[in-house]
Amino acid sequence: MKRTIHGSPASGAAPISDHAFRQRVLEGLKTGEFCIAYQGIYRVDSGDLAQMEALIRWRHPEYGLMLPGAFSEAFKDAEIMLELTWFVMDAVAADIEAWRECGGAHYPVAVNVPPSVAALPGFAERMENICRAHGVSPDCIELELSESEDLARFPSMSKVVRRFRNKGVSIAMDDFGTGYACLAALGPIDFKTVKIAKELLAEAPRSPNACMVFSSVLALLTRLNVAIVVEGVETPAQAQWLAQWPHVLAQGFFLARPAFGMSNVPGARLAIARRKTARRDGSRTMRLADAA
Repeated sequence: MKRTIHGSPASGAAPISDHAFRQRVLEGLKTGEFCIAYQGIYRVDSGDLAQMEALIRWRHPEYGLMLPGAFSEAFKDAEIMLELTWFVMDAVAADIEAWRECGGAHYPVAVNVPPSVAALPGFAERMENICRAHGVSPDCIELELSESEDLARFPSMSKVVRRFRNKGVSIAMDDFGTGYACLAALGPIDFKTVKIAKELLAEAPRSPNACMVFSSVLALLTRLNVAIVVEGVETPAQAQWLAQWPHVLAQGFFLARPAFGMSNVPGARLAIARRKTARRDGSRTMRLADAA
């Protein structure tokens, strides 16, 4: 790919001012250039699809499909981050509504949200209104608090999380082991899910030290009785090694690449067909990704 604005891939583009870039992102949101891809999260014990993660993409009319790294500068602007969050929330709720109308099975969808946005007054209520407008319940969405901000800066976060959980919304810590997603936050905040950063799995199983660190983290999280998602499963060796922890969930390119449309996520089934298949097939092992 080529070079683009703010150092992202696309060619021949000269850097533009922060103000102009900010306005361009807002324009793209208004004109429908942004869209959502979904990546499956799978049960290690059976290989079944357990949930999905929503990933934002920008279909730029000049530079083509752009991943978040190409416009990450926009995330530093509080207004843009809030607008992007509302866009993702509304798009995900609309996709869940459409998927359900087609008879799709229930798969919670994880949405990444900065702690500063989740802690805003009225955020929980607006999220609830978005879900209501699309006829979906709040438990269809799981909020992933990103590691990009220090949770210690938000002393009321434990109350914020409790408020969400009272509304049926699950809260996950994203990328545990990197950034500000640290051990200190696990005590005061009642997370339902912890996602282990891909960096902790990257050297396993070939590195004994990496295996020891990863195993110790899994043991701790298991004792905390939280749901565990292992990110970054990229190789058959990693998938096979993870099989010794059948209670965890796994996500990564080896299992499934992001896809546009919930029906295109590998393993996504209609509600009735899913029940029949579960009785017929029984247990399965983790799958090789079958989507681009």
